[in-house]
Formats: sequence, C-alpha cells, structure tokens
Amino acid sequence: MNKLIVFVLILGFSFPVISQEKNVIHLTWKDVVDISKEKNLSLKSKILEYEAQDWQEWKALSYFLPTFTYQGVATNNLELPVFVFMGQKFIVGTKYSFQHSLELSLPLFTGGTRWFNYNIQKNLRKSLSEELKGKEEEVVLQSLQAYYGVMLSTSMLKTAEEAFNLAKANLEQVEKFYEAGTATGLDLQRAKAQYASTQPAVERAKSGFILANQQLKFLLNIPSSDSLVVDDSLVVKDFLNELAFSNLDDFKAFSEKNRADIKALDYQVKAISEGEKATLGKFAPTIAISANVLHQAQIEYASVSANDYIRSKGVSLALIWPLFEGGRKLIDYQESKLRTEQMKLLYEQADKKRVLDVEQSYFTFIENSKNKESLEEAMNMAKESLRLSNLLYVEGMSTQLDVLNAQFAYSQNKVEYLKGIYDFNISQLNLLYSTGLLKNIWK
Repeated sequence: MNKLIVFVLILGFSFPVISQEKNVIHLTWKDVVDISKEKNLSLKSKILEYEAQDWQEWKALSYFLPTFTYQGVATNNLELPVFVFMGQKFIVGTKYSFQHSLELSLPLFTGGTRWFNYNIQKNLRKSLSEELKGKEEEVVLQSLQAYYGVMLSTSMLKTAEEAFNLAKANLEQVEKFYEAGTATGLDLQRAKAQYASTQPAVERAKSGFILANQQLKFLLNIPSSDSLVVDDSLVVKDFLNELAFSNLDDFKAFSEKNRADIKALDYQVKAISEGEKATLGKFAPTIAISANVLHQAQIEYASVSANDYIRSKGVSLALIWPLFEGGRKLIDYQESKLRTEQMKLLYEQADKKRVLDVEQSYFTFIENSKNKESLEEAMNMAKESLRLSNLLYVEGMSTQLDVLNAQFAYSQNKVEYLKGIYDFNISQLNLLYSTGLLKNIWK
C-alpha cells in the first residue's frame, strides 16, 4: 500500500514538469520574417479566404457547362381518375407507374450574366491575391516591430539595471564619506533617494521585457511557454539600402506602382463594374435547350420488368422573357450603379491616403535620421560628464548633487539614444511598407 502511494506521488510530481517543458528558440530578424509568413494565424486565415475565392472562380465557370440529371419515380395511384362519357365510366391510368429519365439542359443565352459573373469572381480573386500580399507585408511589419521592441525592452532593462547599480555604488561611496565625516547628512539622504527611485524603473523594465516577448510570440504563433533568444542587438540597421537616396516624389511613385491595397481596390472597382453589367443582362431573355430520354411503365401490379417500359425521347428549346416584375430589375440596376460610384470614391479616398502615408513615413524617417546622430552625441557627452563628476566628487571638488544630476542625465540620454535607434529602424520599415516595397527585405 505504501509503495502504491509513493508511486502515485511520483507520477503527480513528474507530469507537471513534463508538461511545462520549454523550447528555446533563437531568432534573427530574418527568422522573424520567415516564421511570421509561415505561422501567423491572421495570415493563414487570409490564405484560406483566397483559396475559397479561387473555388468561386471555378464555380462561375461551371455555369457554362450543361446540367445532366437522372430521375427515378415510383407511384402508387390510390385513386384513379374516372371519366363518364355517354353514360359509361372510363378509368384512366393504372394503379402503378414507374419512370426513369435522363435529362440534359444547357442555357444558350442568359443576357451575358454568366460571363459577367465569371469576370466578377476573377477580379475578386485578383483583389484577394493583392490583399494577401498586403497582409503578408503587414504581418511581417508587425512582427519586426515586435522583434525590435524585444531588443529595445532588453536594452531598457540593462539601462535601468545600470542606473540602479550606479545609484547603489554612489550610495555606498557616500555612506563611507559620511562615516568619515567628509559628506553631509543631506548628501546621504540624496543618495538614498536616488537609489530608491531607480528600483521602480527596473521593475517597469522587467514588465516591459516580458510583455514584449509575449507580443512577439503571439505574432509568430509560438507557445507562450517557450523561451526566445534574440541573436541580434539594438544597432542601426540599413533596410533601405539604395532607396535611402530616393526623394519624396520617388517614394510616391513607388507606392503608386507597388501598394497592394490600392491594386486590390482597383480590382474591386472592376468587379463592381462587371456586376453593373450583369444587372443589365437580366433585362434580356433566357434561351435554353434541353434533351431527355424517358422510360415509363404503366402497370396494374407492383412487380415491374424491363419489358414493361416504354421509351420516349425529346428535345426542347425554351425562351423565357419576363416582361414585367414590378420594376425590380430596374431597381437592381440603379443600386448597382450606386455601388460602382461608391467603390470609385473609396478607391479615390484610399489613393489620397496612400500619398499621405508616404509623406508621413518619409518625413518621420528624415527626422529620426537626424535625431539619431544628435542623441548619440548627447549620450556620449553625458557619459563623460558622469565620469568627471565622480572623479571630482572623490577629490572633493564637486557636490553630491552634481553626481546625482550627472547620473540622471546619463540614464535619460542613454534611454533616448536607444529609443532613437529603435525609431530609426522602425521608420525605415514603415517607409518601405507605405510604398509597398517591404517585400524587398526578404526577396
């Protein structure tokens, strides 16, 4: 009994350990691009939507093919019709009837609606193809933003810990000076206050680091229990390459040629226009041809054999032309015209927004390019100022307040410099995305 209890306890403790086994995943920015294109859930959903529309195009083509139908009917006439003629009663029909038929039907003319429907589905497929390309770029952009966010949060955590260690070292030095009588009580209180103020920053940086990792895992569809190891560091990255020498007008021209969302809307405008033609086609008559082979057996008993059947064949040509349906066709046509105008307005609005997106991305990139250099210089100056302040304080040539101010300035300038690198890299990605050229980085 005791052995059984021990065995159950061992199993109870071992299974949670096994279930919490973690994978360690090493990432570079190129890995992030590949994984996001392969595993991102929203991108997979868009791929399925495109594949469904591909089948819709094939379905539209199937309406050009004839319909081939088999029908089998067995009838038990419970009461047969009786006719009275010249005082005599005549029973028409038999108690049982069996029928087997094959029918082939093909619309010869439907006012062009089948062709217009095919063009609609074809343009919608092309539109979804462009949307899929745009979605791929969007997912890659979001994943790279999250990836650099992880690097930024890692650097911010290191900076917060560095500021904490500097404040701690300064406090220990001031305590020694205070015990030796060369530092005042005010200096000691200031050092303690500085040390205490750096602790919350470390905790905030830790939380930001965890959330940044979880955001990246979500976009890459990686289990949240896995561990990520970023092999890149937060340094300046040249994503634009030769495009960095292009001007604003060049980027606008690139976006007009390459933006997937604009191309997608253009195909939607074409699809809506084809729909307008389809509503006009409804005013035309429908001409259809059909042919059938019919085998019938009219018998008085339920047991039927092949010899009981009589075969008949027929070919028919039908013209159907509803002359009045309450004006519904005219209303449908007017509605389709309005939808076409609405889609054209949406296209015009999106095209103007495209220009605005490029302008915003371009000027943000120019601003971040200039800020990056000035922020690096400011950080180096703050670092040298901190070094001199510590030396002068040890020599008694500066106050503790000077040291604290130098520490604060260095920490702030380093944080701003790291953000400047992040903003510069992300601004390049945003500029490429706004011009529809983000795919260049993985081609």
